[in-house]
Amino acid sequence: MPPHLLDGVTVPLVTPLDPDRQPDPSAACPLLDALAGAGVTTVMLLGSNGEGPSVPAAAVSRYVVPVARDWRERVGPAARVLVAASGAGTAETLDRARAALPAEPDAFVVTAPYYFRHTAAELRAHFAAVAALGVPTVAYNIPRYTGNPLDPELVAVLADELGVIGIKDSSGDAGHLARLCALAAERPGFAVSQGAETALVDGLRQGAAGITPGLGNLAPALCVGLVDRWRAGDEAGARDRQARLDAVGRIHTVRPGVVAMKTALSLIGLCPPTVGAPFLPYDPAEVRALRAVLEPLAGDLAALLTGFPGTAPA
Repeated sequence: MPPHLLDGVTVPLVTPLDPDRQPDPSAACPLLDALAGAGVTTVMLLGSNGEGPSVPAAAVSRYVVPVARDWRERVGPAARVLVAASGAGTAETLDRARAALPAEPDAFVVTAPYYFRHTAAELRAHFAAVAALGVPTVAYNIPRYTGNPLDPELVAVLADELGVIGIKDSSGDAGHLARLCALAAERPGFAVSQGAETALVDGLRQGAAGITPGLGNLAPALCVGLVDRWRAGDEAGARDRQARLDAVGRIHTVRPGVVAMKTALSLIGLCPPTVGAPFLPYDPAEVRALRAVLEPLAGDLAALLTGFPGTAPA
């Protein structure tokens, strides 16, 4: 059987923005080159790390179509493109998913609605509406943003009744992930991807088929190396890469979130630092603090950091 869509490393791509804060597909090219060069084959567009919920639905198609095309041209037949669809309700989620259809995504990655709390029946109806579009669906559990956790009992219903093919779990709850992995073990064709960046090896140990780390934008070779070492039976090597990724994750000690990632990527020439409103750019003091975090890590970054030592193999 071919690998599952969630197998291995999925990078939740940041969304480059132009000075007017509009998605700029051409500005994604340097980052796509770096990811392809590191051996990444699967990207997820418009996820949390990609500011997806804040990107206007009207801009979705003109961004994801050229980026999906560019990725497939770089990677070839192994390329996979997932597109996240997140909305406060089902109607907005469907608007975003339909806008992405011309990109011919390999799957939609769908969160629960956010703001209001919903019953299991309502959440099932939400996922059923997206599944009816005829594109494979991956559920995305990120309750700290949605307020609507996807518990394993509901996920089993989504898999068995709606054909949902997998789940990205960013809950950070090891027990919850273990239950999802047990569910996947009983369902051929259903897989779990670990989204908690500080527990990637632990997720693989529990049975996750792959990982979806936002840090893959900045250190893709480390992420690929982590999975490769795990599959080779070298847990020590995988944990070494986990520790090095944890060090890269210290970028979030300056001011955490999308702004940290985009500013770091801008320092190595892979993405403009522009972030969507109401995010504010780093001030000069924050940039200096971020450079101080990155300087000893230059060998693990995706590209040569200006003024720092060159890259090293993962």
